[in-house]
Amino acid sequence: MKISEENMIEHQDVFGEGKRAVTDHGAGEYPRNASRNNMRHGTLRCMTFIDGSWLYHNQDMLVKAHGGPFKIDFNKINMVALRFLRQYYQGILPYEPLPFDLVRTYYYASVPFNVHPEDALKLEDQRKFYNILSEQLGFNLVLHEIDFRGHYMAMQDRITREGDANFTPKERTIDMALGTDMLYFSAIHAFDIAIAVLGDADYQPALERVRQLGKRVLIFTIGGSAAYDYIFPKPNARFSDFPAMRFQDYLEDLRLVPKNEREKPMYKYYCARCGKEFESTYKAAPKQNMYCDEHRIWRNNFSNGADENGRAGTAPASNTDAPPEQAPSMEEIARESLIATGLDAEKE
Repeated sequence: MKISEENMIEHQDVFGEGKRAVTDHGAGEYPRNASRNNMRHGTLRCMTFIDGSWLYHNQDMLVKAHGGPFKIDFNKINMVALRFLRQYYQGILPYEPLPFDLVRTYYYASVPFNVHPEDALKLEDQRKFYNILSEQLGFNLVLHEIDFRGHYMAMQDRITREGDANFTPKERTIDMALGTDMLYFSAIHAFDIAIAVLGDADYQPALERVRQLGKRVLIFTIGGSAAYDYIFPKPNARFSDFPAMRFQDYLEDLRLVPKNEREKPMYKYYCARCGKEFESTYKAAPKQNMYCDEHRIWRNNFSNGADENGRAGTAPASNTDAPPEQAPSMEEIARESLIATGLDAEKE
C-alpha cells in the first residue's frame, strides 16, 4: 500500500519534532520517548524480522529464478532493504529524509533434535550456519527445537529410505514467536520501520497491529511463495506501507559470491626506487619497500647476487621477497642498463 505524500511528510516531521503522527489509518499522539530518541540520534530506526524456516524451504524458487545454483548472502538482506527505503523516501519527499539506523535483526528458525543417526553431519552443518549468523553477522537468533523422533530430516529421505511419508515435523511456534516479538518491540517503540522477511498469510493480523501502533512495515518476500495479498494488496489493505520487495528482483545483489569469483583487493604503492605509483594484489607488511614492475626485476636480481660483471641472478620476480639490505648506487643501476643493451664492452 502506498501512503499519500501529505501523510508521509507529516509522519516524517514527527520523527524530527515529536508532534502528532498522521498515518493512513488515522491520527494519534506519537510516543514521547520515541520522539526524543529520534531527535537525539536523527535517524529512522529499522528492525528486521526474518522467518528463517520459510526462507530455507523456499530457496528453490530463487534457484529456479537464477537459472542455476544460488545461495543467499544474509549479510546483504538489510543492505538491499535499506537502500530500497532510502530511494522510496527520496522519491516522494521534497527534502532529504533522515538517515536509517538498523537497530536489530531477528532470525527465527527451528533446530532439529532426535534425528536419524545418519543425519548427524547435516545437523552439525546447520548449527555452524546458525553460529555464523550470530557471531559473524550479529543476528539475534530465536530457535525452537523440533523432535524428529528418530526420522531423517529431509522428506525425500523419509520416503525413499524409511518408506514413511506420514511423518511431518511441526513448526507452528515460529510464526507465533515472530509476530509476538514484532508487536512487543512496536509497543515499546524500539523501531520506526519493520522490515518483515516472510511470506505466510498468517502474519497479516500481526502486521496490521504493528501499523496501528504507529509503525511502518516493509514486506520483503519471495514471489510464488508469498501470500497473494502481499504482492498484490487490495486497496483497503492495512498490513504494509510500501510496495512489496521480491527476492527475485534483487538476485545479483543478494547472491553469495563464491570465493573463486571474488575480486582480490588492489593496494596502491609507490616504488622505493623511482617513486612511481602502482597497484598490486599483494598486501605489504608495515615499512616494507615495494617496487614497480621495472625495478622489481632489478631488485630481485641484485638481492640474490649478481656475478662479477653485475649480470642478473635467477630469483623470481615478486613483491613478496624481503628488500635488499643496501640500496644500489646510481652507477650500479646504469651498469645494469648497459649490460641489458650490450653497450658495456670496455674499450681497448
